[in-house]
Amino acid sequence: MVMVFLPPYSPFLNPIEEFFSAWRWKVYEHQAQNQRSLLHAMDAACDDITGDQCRGWLRHARRFFPRCIARENIRCDVDENLWPDRRQHVDGQEGEDGGQEREGEDSDQ
Repeated sequence: MVMVFLPPYSPFLNPIEEFFSAWRWKVYEHQAQNQRSLLHAMDAACDDITGDQCRGWLRHARRFFPRCIARENIRCDVDENLWPDRRQHVDGQEGEDGGQEREGEDSDQ
């Protein structure tokens, strides 16, 4: 028997996940108060998402395919893109400083 492990949660590899995320927020922005307005918001949200957005989500996912095939770590950490220095991460992940202080914070407070 061969055991194959599933990768960690990777919505960025599934462009439909990106679509549903964007669509959900667009529906939410309509602040529907009843079923009829909700159905209208859902339909309008589909119209609000552009082909360019969908192509962007596909391009983004495809950039990871060679690394997936090579079985590399493909973790997509937004903070890593914004703050390459792990000590500057702001999402609550533990950095090199044990998650206690972030650069620019005073420890005397």
